[in-house]
Amino acid sequence: MGFTRAPEDRSTPPEIYNYRVYLLSLLSCLGSWMFGYNNGVIGGVLVLPSFIRDFKLAPEGTSSYNNTTANIVSLLQIGGLVGCLATFPSLKILGRRISLIIAGGVYFVGATLQTFSYGRIDMMYIGRLVTGMGTGSATVIVPLYIAELAPPSIRGTLVGIYEINNQLSSLLAYWMNYIVNEYISPTKTLQWQLPLSLQMAPSALLFLAAIFILPETPRFLVQKGNDAKARRVLSYIRNLPEDHDYLNVEISEIQEAIAHTTQSHTATGSPQVNKKSKIGLFKELFWHGNRRRVVIGLCLMFGQNLTGINGVNFYTPSIFKSIGIEGTKTVLLASGMYALVKTLATLLSLGLLIDRFGRRPLLISSAIGSSISLFYIGSFVTAAHIDLKSTTPQSRTPAGWIAIIFVYIYAATFSLALNGVVWVICAEIYPSRIKDLAVSLTTATQWLGQFSVAKATPSMLAYRGTGNGQGFFFFFFGSCIVVMGGLIWGFVPETKGRTLEGMDQVFGSAYANETEMMGGGDRMEKREEAVDVRGDGDNARTGGEVKVGDEILRVELDGR
Repeated sequence: MGFTRAPEDRSTPPEIYNYRVYLLSLLSCLGSWMFGYNNGVIGGVLVLPSFIRDFKLAPEGTSSYNNTTANIVSLLQIGGLVGCLATFPSLKILGRRISLIIAGGVYFVGATLQTFSYGRIDMMYIGRLVTGMGTGSATVIVPLYIAELAPPSIRGTLVGIYEINNQLSSLLAYWMNYIVNEYISPTKTLQWQLPLSLQMAPSALLFLAAIFILPETPRFLVQKGNDAKARRVLSYIRNLPEDHDYLNVEISEIQEAIAHTTQSHTATGSPQVNKKSKIGLFKELFWHGNRRRVVIGLCLMFGQNLTGINGVNFYTPSIFKSIGIEGTKTVLLASGMYALVKTLATLLSLGLLIDRFGRRPLLISSAIGSSISLFYIGSFVTAAHIDLKSTTPQSRTPAGWIAIIFVYIYAATFSLALNGVVWVICAEIYPSRIKDLAVSLTTATQWLGQFSVAKATPSMLAYRGTGNGQGFFFFFFGSCIVVMGGLIWGFVPETKGRTLEGMDQVFGSAYANETEMMGGGDRMEKREEAVDVRGDGDNARTGGEVKVGDEILRVELDGR
């Protein structure tokens, strides 16, 4: 077991930790670059002099300016919400690979419209909406795709690559804004066109990668009855022969899990499973064994936005300006450092810690650090009577510098878990039958939360309440994080190291009675065929264990 791996629940050949699974994960994460770069670039573009001139925006700080910029930001979220919900039938019918092709194509069209809008605000709005549709679709597909390819012991790290690339692309966007502001004249339209045009690159590359390189996931192939191709794909990804014991176990577990959730039965106390009913599939979300998973996913995704991170991301330049940092160049530089801190913290968390220490400890630590940071910033803004809407530079004080430091501490502690770990959990906890629908709905909740926060943030930053300060934004989201941390402590279980099929042991199964209806002899035979046997060498494996009901039985197997 490596430092970054969870303990394996079976004898695991070292060949499965090969370059292929990492390469496929990285290529699919071009969808993450679509999401992260878009989020990072727009805040800086909105303050570029050339953009303000070309789109004839009202003076910064006016209600007209705030409404226009809020519309530009929030239309992406509306598109993302539509894209998430539209992705479900695509995933169910066409699969993960074709859905990635569609997402990349849609995003490319939206990015092109933004780049060549030439001061037409209506064209910019349409481009943002269409780009959001492609982005929303990618945010559903990519974590799901990686989770279905990944070995259990490094699934957290591999799905975490999605969020790492999200932060890297956001970092690039922040620094791209700084570069164009520094080296391209504000009299040139190219100043805002260049950073927006780079959105087209990841979508075009994802489109090509999904056509020529990325395979369909074995789980989807098994769902469609193409077991032979599923075995070939899994053999390639795991770098093992098609008849290897490890592959036999993995394929058998996938087949068994899918069979249990699709075969109709009417046993006493067991729900009727209807393969063809879409309405029935929605009902299954609320069955015992599924309900808790769905509620956790919805709460984590919506709660992630109640940390205030998207408001801080979108309006970082305005926040830095309001607490004492002057000049467009300096503000964009400070924003770029903010993105760098987020990226480094995400790399540490998802690259090294998640599969070693687990999901829960990281989430709770993240909640503690980010809530303390917001409470300090809110206290400073209130006590110093900071006007967050004013364009007049604020005076810099020691307390103000500490507030700036806490902005960076907030970025680091949030990125430790409340950012990427949420996506990992939502990609791994659902059973195969409802996975596509559940991930689409939970990700749509993420976009709904982003839209709500993006629209509300300008007003929240300006709200004074009954006092003379504008700390309400920070106090509100700091309190939300405290509540979220308590709920994580009480209700979110640890899932590190579990197979996707093994999540039933954590949450229970809505389809358990299907397993119980199988005859004892037949079930024992199936489990022996797929038993996880441990021993020395690939061919001599003895002393395995088989779970039948609540009993653990020992079996002796000779040879393979």
